[in-house]
Formats: sequence, structure tokens, C-alpha cells
Amino acid sequence: MITMSDELGLTGDLDTEVSQQRRDRATRVVAATATDAAECAMLLEMLGLSPEIGGTRSVHRAA
Repeated sequence: MITMSDELGLTGDLDTEVSQQRRDRATRVVAATATDAAECAMLLEMLGLSPEIGGTRSVHRAA
């Protein structure tokens, strides 16, 4: 949590934690929409993500 104050002196707690599931999904969306590897790496870095985050995903299929 980060506590911030505004010009009026009011403070509030901001919840800055993101679930692992959302981080995984964001990583996959960036990878799928980037035009090339360099753009993907730049966007992931800007978001504070890494390629390893979204790399594994287990898929269970019915028999």
C-alpha cells in the first residue's frame, strides 16, 4: 500500500498490488499485440513485467 496526499492535505491508501493472474494475462496481451520482439520487450519493461511471467499456462482439455 502507498499512502498519498493531495493539495488539500487529504490522504488515502492506494492498493497497488496486482494479482499474479492479471500480471500473466497482461504479459500475454502485450506479447500478442507487439509488432516485434523489441517492442514487446520495451512494453513489458514499461509495465514492470518480464517475459517469464506469462510464459507458463496450463490448459486442461476434456478427454
